Amino acid sequence: MNRLRSSTVIIVCLILVAISLIMIYSGAGKTYFIRQLVWFFISSAGLILAYQMPRRVMENFALYFWLFILLLLVAVLFVGTGAGTRRWFNIGFVNFQPSEFAKLAVILLLAQYWANRKIAFRFRDLFFPVSAVLIYTGLVFLEPDLGTALIFLPILAIMVYWKGLSLFHTLLLFSPILSFVFGFSLYLWIPFFIFLAIVTYKKSTIVGWVTTLVINILAGLSSPIIWANIKDYQKTRIIGFLSPWLDPKGMNWNLIQSQIAVGSGQIFGKGFLSGTQKKLAFLPNRQTDFVFSTIAEEFGFIGSLIVLALFFFLVYQFLNTARKTNNEFASLVAIGLFTVLAYQVFVNIGMVLGLLPITGIALPFLSYGGSSLLFYFIAVGIILNIRHKQT
Repeated sequence: MNRLRSSTVIIVCLILVAISLIMIYSGAGKTYFIRQLVWFFISSAGLILAYQMPRRVMENFALYFWLFILLLLVAVLFVGTGAGTRRWFNIGFVNFQPSEFAKLAVILLLAQYWANRKIAFRFRDLFFPVSAVLIYTGLVFLEPDLGTALIFLPILAIMVYWKGLSLFHTLLLFSPILSFVFGFSLYLWIPFFIFLAIVTYKKSTIVGWVTTLVINILAGLSSPIIWANIKDYQKTRIIGFLSPWLDPKGMNWNLIQSQIAVGSGQIFGKGFLSGTQKKLAFLPNRQTDFVFSTIAEEFGFIGSLIVLALFFFLVYQFLNTARKTNNEFASLVAIGLFTVLAYQVFVNIGMVLGLLPITGIALPFLSYGGSSLLFYFIAVGIILNIRHKQT
């Protein structure tokens, strides 16, 4: 039964990649199709390697891998390429994006750190993992790549909760993030701060309580400072999400054209190569961030539902692997990979439908991009590795 399910996981991945290649050919042409096909073969080798790698190797070399990716994240800020950004290394005919593998490096490091430790809401227990995550978050943000930078905090949150930190302490750990978000409006931040002060008063020492409040005050005050220093296109995306029809031919063009493409597909779609939004170039980034819009336009609600069902199956298998393995390191790795997959699917599709701000995050297996495809094939290889060696 385990082998049957593992085979099904591979088949589902291959179906998603086949859909991706079809949509890339439809939306971007033969050149992009061939490049992605090359990355598919490279990624398949990555899957096989991850599947065969001994678990002790992943655990023992987690810190070294984290340090290696750290060097790449620093280097890409100086020698990286991109359209107004520094996210990729240009290696011959391919571009390599180190931030994709930063997700794996963080997951392996946190899993290795917590595998043989008890967790408690204490400075000495949380300083190292929180620092490791924040360093990566800051470096990726500087590229700038806000979409990928935001993914590290959910990884940390889910992994600390999975390890055994109480829900109260998990929420307390991430309260500065909420203070930062609510800090854009005093009408939101003041009620949240009062609520936090009341809830934490009885469950914390005086020193811990005061420290929590001071950190949240600083987080709230940092909101306008961060807003003043982020890139104009990032501000545009946030404003466009809050007021999508404010500038339909300018900053909100991408979002509106995406929604038109999704809606125009109706039940059965317009047919392969027949999407007008795509064909007339109204839909931007149709082979990358907005590939789901192309699927919805050409294959309609039915095609979109099939894709969502395939993703749901993969997300469930990742979660189920984390639940069933008795090895703590393996369980933590699996729940980390589950978090990345679920987060990216949710955020990308939410972005395409206008439910979330546009962050430029890829749709797993479907968006054009070799680094993303390689990461997810390695992730699948690790999941199959864990399932095969369950103890």
